[in-house]
Amino acid sequence: MRIRTHIISWILLATIIPLTAVALAAIYFLEREYRANVRNEISTSLDTIANDLKRHLESQRLLAAGLANSNVVREYLAALDLTNFERIDSRYNIAWGRVNHYFEGFQTIVQGNYRMRLLDAQGNTLVKVTNNRRSAPLYASFSGMYFVEAELNNADFAKQLKRLPVDEVSRVILPHNQQQSDATLILPLYDYLQPLRLHKRLVGAFAFTLFGEDLDRVMHYAPRLYNAQLYIVELNPEQAMRNGLVLYDDANTIQLSQPREQPSYAAQLYGEQNFAHLSDGPYGIYTDKDHDQTVFHLEMSPYENQFVSWVVGVRIPSKYIEQPFAHARWIVMLMGGVAILINLLVATFGVQRFAGPLHTLSQNLLAFARGEHSERASTASRVNEIRDLELAFNTMADSLDHAAAERDKAQHMLLQNAKLASIGQLAAGIGHELNNPLNNILSYSKLIERGLPNEATDLRADVQSLKGEAQRAGQIVQGILNFARQVPPHFAPFAVLSWLQDTLALVTQSAKTAGITLAYECETDFEIAGDRNQLQQVLINLLLNAIAASARNGQVLVRVTADDIEIRIYVIDQGTGISADLMDKIFDPFFTTKTEGAGSGLGLSISHGIVERHGGELVIYNNLDRGITAVIRLPRQMAYDNSI
Repeated sequence: MRIRTHIISWILLATIIPLTAVALAAIYFLEREYRANVRNEISTSLDTIANDLKRHLESQRLLAAGLANSNVVREYLAALDLTNFERIDSRYNIAWGRVNHYFEGFQTIVQGNYRMRLLDAQGNTLVKVTNNRRSAPLYASFSGMYFVEAELNNADFAKQLKRLPVDEVSRVILPHNQQQSDATLILPLYDYLQPLRLHKRLVGAFAFTLFGEDLDRVMHYAPRLYNAQLYIVELNPEQAMRNGLVLYDDANTIQLSQPREQPSYAAQLYGEQNFAHLSDGPYGIYTDKDHDQTVFHLEMSPYENQFVSWVVGVRIPSKYIEQPFAHARWIVMLMGGVAILINLLVATFGVQRFAGPLHTLSQNLLAFARGEHSERASTASRVNEIRDLELAFNTMADSLDHAAAERDKAQHMLLQNAKLASIGQLAAGIGHELNNPLNNILSYSKLIERGLPNEATDLRADVQSLKGEAQRAGQIVQGILNFARQVPPHFAPFAVLSWLQDTLALVTQSAKTAGITLAYECETDFEIAGDRNQLQQVLINLLLNAIAASARNGQVLVRVTADDIEIRIYVIDQGTGISADLMDKIFDPFFTTKTEGAGSGLGLSISHGIVERHGGELVIYNNLDRGITAVIRLPRQMAYDNSI
């Protein structure tokens, strides 16, 4: 009964969940693509709106510059420069009338809601024409001059007027608007102002005030995709009264040309947190959870000489973006539930037929896992799939047995190499220690032989015997030294990819036993000239060290790269690495960090010698995150390409 439950669960997990996951993933990717299209459409729309606003603002700036530099204005400035304020002569009155008439005629031709002013050098209003109507000079000054607006007496504005660029239109906030009984405390737009000079001396200025109707028309005809609501917010860090000022807002019926007695700020209308998002960057998108809206915004610079920016944005109800895909997800979940019920019925029928053979096969697997490698499946099932599964189990068991035998053979070879290295090192030390006294014995025996008289035949025979024994001992020592020396590599070309695959196959079982995944990356196959077996011994030793150092469920990666200079073979593990105080000792003979009896400490030293005899280098270093990387570097001149 237990196996039936598992099979039913497996069928469910293998069908319904993947299909449901695929459907949900498809909906997710479609939704992501849809959202990307929405972002692109909204961004394009905002770019278009911003460009239209900039174009209108620039055209108005050019309009102000043209009016300021017109002949009529220049003639009026000349008359103003010659006027004695205590006595206004007729030339000034004629020029004053002509410039008023010119402004009135201009507003008749160029329709729009705007105001034009001519100011003196102190900022007082001499001429004012609003919506095709001039203002009469009703305000007398102490100098005897009559102004059309009350005398300004604003020293700061007068200083600002002198500091503005010569013959260039600048954006400023005119204090005149706040002195008018019919004006508001705050106008949404900056005023255009150009200082006017004669003979390099400030004579007056031309001021151009817009009421924003043209910009309102731009916003009115702008497309509102996905039932969006447009808004414009001014960011002005230099002036707290205007920072966050809402210039336009569909939701709150705020327009650029709308008179306002009290300013409206974004922090009040949208919340402090939402206002903070407006300065995130040139383009931005965030979710207003309080109002269940998705907000897109674009930052633009409306004025060249001001540290001011406008944030043009749209607020879209989230349901217009998310609702279609929410319905699709509910439909997928409902279909998944129906499919689960159908699969339960089908799985119950299938389990009744397959449970017995699968139970037997599971027992075979458990027996094999316990070490009873002689167990094999019967392959007597009438169901083709189950019979194939039994055959696959038998093949797997045979392959594992063969791999285990190969592994044992390789491990035996590694152990023998380690033992031979240890014996060789000991033999080399003993040989060198014995060689010196044997050479001395042989030298002294020769000296003794020369000093013997010819008749001392017995003594000469003894010396000859001594020499022979010393020479025989020397030959024994030479044999020990030859044994201690490493066998030079036998260079022959071999393919790197097949060599790499064969080497990994030898340690695959060790990796599985330790719960480690082996992986390799090879850019291209090529041949290398070297000793295939010795280099394989090096790579096996590095792989076994990496497997031993890695935690269970980790991965060991072998990467092969090559360039015009050298070939590099990387062995990368995910272990704990090597401490700095031990890094200098890793190539020392008999040094090991493994537990007693788990390693001889000769593997890295032997590997290091093999790589050096190939003209290469073996480098080991700690990774930045975890584990170590061992790099076998071989010179490129030893290899030649044979790309496949």
